Amino acid sequence: MERGERSAVTRNGHHIGDLVPIRRRRRAVSRAESAAMSRGMPRLDDRKYREDMDRHVNDGLYDPYDRVYGRGEFTGDEE
Repeated sequence: MERGERSAVTRNGHHIGDLVPIRRRRRAVSRAESAAMSRGMPRLDDRKYREDMDRHVNDGLYDPYDRVYGRGEFTGDEE
């Protein structure tokens, strides 16, 4: 497997699948590729996006600090 070979997986002598090596991914996309991908995308209207988010997302449903206060882990004395 370490050299990129495929391996069959069996259970009780019956083939149930294959293990195949994953392809290595590039870590970065070139500037030219990024520009080419974004050319056909519509422009984002920041104000409309914010209005949509405010209308459809309730930020008050979850306060990340509630968990900490609820368990008594935070006393307010920390610096």
